[in-house]
Amino acid sequence: MEELNQFRSALVQGYEFREKAKVRRSSMEIRIDILKVVQSGIDSPTQIMYKANLSWVVLQEHLQSLIGGGFVTEASYGNRKKYGVTDKALAIISHFEKVADAILGPR
Repeated sequence: MEELNQFRSALVQGYEFREKAKVRRSSMEIRIDILKVVQSGIDSPTQIMYKANLSWVVLQEHLQSLIGGGFVTEASYGNRKKYGVTDKALAIISHFEKVADAILGPR
């Protein structure tokens, strides 16, 4: 039980430090941010890039990984692409938010 409390304390301190120091996000945090942006209805790559605060190259790398994992769908309309989240992504977002709320408290 003590180890769990130490883990929680370290995790909370890590998030608090990130907020103060503007430390880079992990790959998981970036991918969750992308999923949340697409879930909110923003579906064009340029707007996803701006809303998730990413560079074009980083966005493309993460989108390809999310598509490959079955979390994001890609549809082409001429030379334009639109993205959507799958049920698998919705479940992951829900679980991530539950874990974050349990550890950090409601935000």
